[in-house]
Amino acid sequence: MNRTQQRLLMEASSRLRRFGLSVRQVFSGVVDEEAEKTQTEQLEAESLYRSAAGLRGGIAKIAQLRAYLQGASALGPQAQQVLGRLWDRAPAEQPQAIRQVIRSELAQEPEALFKEFRDEPLASASLGQVHPAVGFDGRLLAIKVQYPGVAEALADDLDSTGVLRDLVGGDLGDAVSVDALTALRERLLAELDYRAEAENLRRFRRMFALDPNVVIPDVISDRSSAKVLTMERLIGRSLPELSRDGSDEERSQAGQTILRFALSCPLRHGVINVDPNPGNYLILDGNESADEAKVGFLDFGCVAEIPEALQSADRALYWAMIKRDGEALRYAVHLEGLIPSASAFDNATYRRWEKLLSAPFLEREPVRLTPEYVKELGELTWLLVQNRKMELPPQTLLLWRQRLGILAVVSSLSPALHFRALLAKVLEDNHPIPMLQRYP
Repeated sequence: MNRTQQRLLMEASSRLRRFGLSVRQVFSGVVDEEAEKTQTEQLEAESLYRSAAGLRGGIAKIAQLRAYLQGASALGPQAQQVLGRLWDRAPAEQPQAIRQVIRSELAQEPEALFKEFRDEPLASASLGQVHPAVGFDGRLLAIKVQYPGVAEALADDLDSTGVLRDLVGGDLGDAVSVDALTALRERLLAELDYRAEAENLRRFRRMFALDPNVVIPDVISDRSSAKVLTMERLIGRSLPELSRDGSDEERSQAGQTILRFALSCPLRHGVINVDPNPGNYLILDGNESADEAKVGFLDFGCVAEIPEALQSADRALYWAMIKRDGEALRYAVHLEGLIPSASAFDNATYRRWEKLLSAPFLEREPVRLTPEYVKELGELTWLLVQNRKMELPPQTLLLWRQRLGILAVVSSLSPALHFRALLAKVLEDNHPIPMLQRYP
């Protein structure tokens, strides 16, 4: 059975389960509608998990996205927990298959390349898995190895418009243009070239070289190739661990660092990491400020440039929040290509969207970021796009997919964030009077 047939079978199975639920409701009455919904979501999540674990590629990416996405089609927490295993705990590939990739790419056995190499992976996800190793100099290393055949599988999956629309997330894919889907496809396929990811790692290390709380692993170039990426190994707590066991202060500190990083990349550097994933962050020891945690950022396979005009419009949008200027914000939204017609500004749903987007950045005190907030923002975005009141051109789609995604990821921590102070730090313009004194 090929991948297309597998996907059709998975979708048909999901539809049958939903139909079975509706029949039971008609003939037996709904005793506990919420419990039925939760049970059905969990069954669908288990089915998607099994399909994704076996097929990997684009199907696994859809499952990863649904595990943290908030919006019109967001799953409940139990179903998201099932799919969350795919962030970094997907079923591993056989050791001999991984060793064959290393031999083919680097022309030597792992034992000849590293002082120590373990067959049991640290993490396994949609396109590859990461193995612990030790260099001959004693340095702790992480070896990312691409699954055999996954390049062809991902390319096959992304030939499907339906898969691409699912990978936009939050039902937004149903209304975006073919050009926007093509831009997303190109970025996702770029993840298959680990040489490009190595260069992205070097670039982001340079960008944040002076930031003590943002840690990007170093690349070991002579042990890396198109399908093997050897990096410095970072050791810390995962985001799901922190969400489950961390104190409110620890969760808020981590959320502050991650959100500042996510805003700094497009606003200051004109680049974004398109595919946020809770498995891509580690909370490290030794944070050097009271407000932020020291965070390791691990995955830079899916990176996109932000055109200068879009970056300028995006900065104008956030400057408008600092200045509390609604007219300037609406003009910036128009410049980003989100609102093609001024008549949309009079739409009640748009006004709710604008107010919700801006609200945290207008407050002087910390604001609690919750999944409910992100879900409402995602639903309003979906309504505007579905009703043709908002558009997502190709580059803007990548930017806002990242933005809504990172908010969903950070909201899993339920952190109390200094949104306004954080944004002022990102936008700081070397004026003699600090920004928050000019615009308190």
